[in-house]
Amino acid sequence: MPYRPREERDREFVRAAKDAARAQGGSAMDQALAQIGAGFGEAAAVNRFKLRIEFWMRAGPQHRAVRARFGRRAERLLGLDLDGAVFAVERTWREERKAFQIASAFGRGNRLGMMVLSELRLILRLMRRRRMQGEFGAVVAMACDLEMAEAAE
Repeated sequence: MPYRPREERDREFVRAAKDAARAQGGSAMDQALAQIGAGFGEAAAVNRFKLRIEFWMRAGPQHRAVRARFGRRAERLLGLDLDGAVFAVERTWREERKAFQIASAFGRGNRLGMMVLSELRLILRLMRRRRMQGEFGAVVAMACDLEMAEAAE
């Protein structure tokens, strides 16, 4: 099976849902509902999450948006190796998730912190899977806007 970009696969999934509804003899409304379900369902949410991660990985740590989104979190990872950073982010994610659940029970939950931590968790896991331990220090330093000389120390 040839490689297709994730965006293309997502559009094909929505089209396939519409075609399946049409093949079952569904009305235009049924076809539209099938497209909406495919475009906004659980699989689509996971796909959008992965698309965001791909964007952050392609943009790199020198990109302004990456620094703005992950800079503060990356500062906490200075001095850690990749495995330590994965452990620290996992622990922080668990604590933040508990705090979010409590805040949500009182109607005050804010999902942005959880989104950033979830993205950072996956990015760090991908870096570990790709065996990027050597580049980790430089990436964190760039995300924190530090000079490379400081990262080497």
